[in-house]
Amino acid sequence: MLIDNAIIVNGKKNVDNEINDYIVQRPNQLVLGVPIPLHFYNLGNKNYETNYDKWKLENPNWYKFTSSVFSDKQTRGLRNFKYNMHQWYLKNGEAPVIFDSKKALQTVGNLTQHYYNEGYFKAKVSFEEVAVKNKKLKINYKIETDKLFTIDSISTNIESKVLDSIYIANSKHSFIKKESPFKLSLFVNEQNRLSDLFRNSGVYRFNKNAITFEADSSNFTSDVALIINDSIGGVPFKIQKIKRINVFTDYSYNTKDNPVNDTVQYEGYTFLSHKKLKYNPKYLLNTIFIEPNEVYKDITRELTRKHLRGLNNFRSVDIKYTELEDDMLEANINLTPLEKYSVGISTELTHSNIRQLGISGKLSFSNRNVFKGAEILNFSIQGSFLDSKDAADNETLLNAWEVGGDVSLELPRFFLPFKSDKIVQKSNSPKTTFTLGTSLQKNIGLDKQRFTGIVDYTWETSKYEKHSFQLLNAQFIQNLNVDSYFDIYKSEFNEIQNIASTYFNQEITTTNVIPFINDNIDANFEQTNPTEFRIAQNIKKRHNIITEDVLVPAIAYTYTLNNSENYKDKDFSFFRARIVSSGNLTTLLSNEKDENNVKTLLKTPIAQYIRTDLEYKRFWNISLENILAFRSFLGIAIPYNNSKTIPFSRSYFIGGPNDLRAWRIYNLGPGSSQSGLEYNVGNLKFISSLEYRFKILNSIKGALFVDAGNIWDITNSSVSLPEEKFNGFKSLQDIAIGSGFGIRYDLSFILLRLDLGFKTYEPYLPKGEKWFNNYNFNHTVYNFGISYPF
Repeated sequence: MLIDNAIIVNGKKNVDNEINDYIVQRPNQLVLGVPIPLHFYNLGNKNYETNYDKWKLENPNWYKFTSSVFSDKQTRGLRNFKYNMHQWYLKNGEAPVIFDSKKALQTVGNLTQHYYNEGYFKAKVSFEEVAVKNKKLKINYKIETDKLFTIDSISTNIESKVLDSIYIANSKHSFIKKESPFKLSLFVNEQNRLSDLFRNSGVYRFNKNAITFEADSSNFTSDVALIINDSIGGVPFKIQKIKRINVFTDYSYNTKDNPVNDTVQYEGYTFLSHKKLKYNPKYLLNTIFIEPNEVYKDITRELTRKHLRGLNNFRSVDIKYTELEDDMLEANINLTPLEKYSVGISTELTHSNIRQLGISGKLSFSNRNVFKGAEILNFSIQGSFLDSKDAADNETLLNAWEVGGDVSLELPRFFLPFKSDKIVQKSNSPKTTFTLGTSLQKNIGLDKQRFTGIVDYTWETSKYEKHSFQLLNAQFIQNLNVDSYFDIYKSEFNEIQNIASTYFNQEITTTNVIPFINDNIDANFEQTNPTEFRIAQNIKKRHNIITEDVLVPAIAYTYTLNNSENYKDKDFSFFRARIVSSGNLTTLLSNEKDENNVKTLLKTPIAQYIRTDLEYKRFWNISLENILAFRSFLGIAIPYNNSKTIPFSRSYFIGGPNDLRAWRIYNLGPGSSQSGLEYNVGNLKFISSLEYRFKILNSIKGALFVDAGNIWDITNSSVSLPEEKFNGFKSLQDIAIGSGFGIRYDLSFILLRLDLGFKTYEPYLPKGEKWFNNYNFNHTVYNFGISYPF
């Protein structure tokens, strides 16, 4: 049985994972050092007999016993069930890897070829078997590379004068240089570079197979000759231009031979349609980069295909070229449109420490090409029923509800009163999105209404870089039934009533709780009754959080860098920076003020603050099905002038299935405080996570993780307690740490996740009890989620 492979290069053990990919036979998969798939396989018996009649004859006593307890049919069913269980173990487990010398020789061949391709033409590869007890062995692959061959001289033989002139003008970018290693990858890269260069210089007929290399090697050096023919199939290479461009806006294979009934000529382009033309040529040209009377370029063909697909208006985009008699080209862009209207229905089941149970539904409607410029209008209505903790003493299931609607218009261009082509070119995929939304939430008396309005401009400056500028991101939040607050939260009213009767001999009502706290719970009361003072201030703070009416007129810019090649990429990094400014222009224009001298609009306080968020993620593909993932986030929000605090909807919280998983959402902080509030928020947040993801068995995957972070208050609010505030490096000891493990089931199209978080370091506990005080299953936080946490 093979238990280990090792690659030894020139006497030293290899640490390059890439070379390990050339090994044909690998040991059984280990999960944290244990061959779990092998153990699972061993639970099955591949010799388990399914022939029921044969089993009866060979096991008469067992058959007699089972048939006396069960019927003959049930006994047969039991046998079949056991057989199927054994087959399931064998299918989902991993059979022991028995060493195969033929596969070892294949590996020797793979490694020899690899080093040959790297320029080690005299490399020698062998393998040795190292016996281990209990019929197990290790294989060492030994490689002696000898000296590396390098390039001594480079010559060219380009028969076509057209190609030769293009090559000379761009030769400084060649991958093949004197004294460079004689590596196959350099020649492949050079072949691809030249092919792209010629085809993007107008040589439509060029094919990279026309490029060959010859080499003469001696004494570990090689003389290289680049050879390019002057024709393909006897037809000389030429620079060709595009004469005509036809755009078929309703192309279908079944109707392609039908007569064209609508034709429009616009700026040298011909737009054709079998029916009435439904697209405005002016706007459609924003996504077409192939231009008449310009030389052919592969890059403009790909750009056109990419941007037309990005409109989300066409099912397929096909671009074909035809050579004309005068060596000119005709480009035909065939567009098959999607259905103009589409309807979608979705449902969702949610759970958190705030919403014990939530059932929601959404009905969405889309209208494509609204104004004949490939615009998309989306309209949605959503509603949900919740089992909300906000209805504190109401034990009715699904005791709250929320309804809302959103409408958005997406334009595949910038919508501005001036031309923006010189600022952001059409190749940068400019888009403008207008969004309006509203929602009404009812929590058994304490009702809340929200209005949102967003104007968002997005564009790309490269394959990996994206930008978003929200000229407006406004939110208006209004509480419709504030006076009923303490009728709903009766437990809090009872605590205040107890303080009022015990220390002040007063009876209060649900409508004068806050005035009572403001008039009586002061610094003098704190000196004699610190516990009761804190209870009262927490209740007041919670009241202010939940009943806050606010207008948030924000401007935001977001920069995103993501070097992931595609959704299958497992080794990449991600960075996002966002800066938000709220209330500057609105407070400048407003002349209204409330009794607290706070500027208002429509009698609602205007939030004025600046907020910055920084997020970084890095993923390392350690080995097959093993990934190390890191995430870090830092956010700071600073209120000023018209505001003393950050609106609750724009504040930071921590905890939950995608955050600090050992604490429930809103359940931690700020700082080392333990307020007892259900909604703990701050205006400074830091969190960092490290997660090791690995395969356990087929679609079942596992993870080990460590999360660390907290929120703090960085205002000078007199309400905030000292332990809630951030005081420089000293406050880093308030960072909470949670660790745990997770089980994930990968269904290919969706990943279901269960993470178990354990409180490792709790900053609010007394000194000496912070570490591992509640590190047990009694205090485990179970996090259910869809997809990975980050």
